[in-house]
Amino acid sequence: MREPRAFRWRLLGLVLAAALAPLPADAAPAAEPWTGDFADFPSASWKRQWGVLTEGDWGFDRMTPQGDALDVFYGKGSSAPSCGDCPSEGGGQFYTDFRSIGRADLADARTLYLSYQVRFPADWDFGERGGKLPGLYGGPPGQATGGQHGDAWSTRYMWRIRSDEPKATVYVYDPSMGSGYGEDVGLGAWNWAADGQWHTVQQSVDRSSGTITVWYDGREVLREQAVHEIADIPFGGILFSTFFGGHDTSWGPSRDVHAQFRDFRVSETNLR
Repeated sequence: MREPRAFRWRLLGLVLAAALAPLPADAAPAAEPWTGDFADFPSASWKRQWGVLTEGDWGFDRMTPQGDALDVFYGKGSSAPSCGDCPSEGGGQFYTDFRSIGRADLADARTLYLSYQVRFPADWDFGERGGKLPGLYGGPPGQATGGQHGDAWSTRYMWRIRSDEPKATVYVYDPSMGSGYGEDVGLGAWNWAADGQWHTVQQSVDRSSGTITVWYDGREVLREQAVHEIADIPFGGILFSTFFGGHDTSWGPSRDVHAQFRDFRVSETNLR
């Protein structure tokens, strides 16, 4: 029995449509992580590669390249630069800007991962109270540190001395706070090791949920929904901020000390 002509034409049309249909596009590959070292620190080309901003920077005279790492000096009794009676100076700070280095993908991401390595020598002195370490930030520089609260946020780390041990924490500023200083998230979830070895710390910040997750030497040590009202505030960059304090002499080390940092990486995917 012969097939009706109309049916044959419909069948031919379906075959042609299938043949001409575009092949499904491959998923867009994830952008390469941003990586930064300190081999050319603090040259103009290094600042361009990192996207360093002039706003909020200080302490470059106390930061010295050592190969691809950065050595930071903290003087005896030093604290934040706002300390008016500290016997010496220590630490340093700078902001980076993802957009200025052509990485709008990082600025606009819903979740970012920041990983780096830190080394505290075996004779390191954590002081009597605590100090700051680098993290991520969003919004205008200077509006989420030092008791300032604007349309911004930051997730630096700290060490805080509890029972004579350097307990680790994420030190969070976000727009929900309104006033006062930042808040500790996960205090004591891990300890900072002072053994002369390199240790890797990674944080992820999910702007949609406000969840911050931390891995120390590859082990997840913290996951908490603790950064509020940041869904509409894009990632700004890295807030490289390290010093003892606080803002007075009670925070400083009992002697001059040095710490080293290296292998900074930022990605939309887990870097472990």
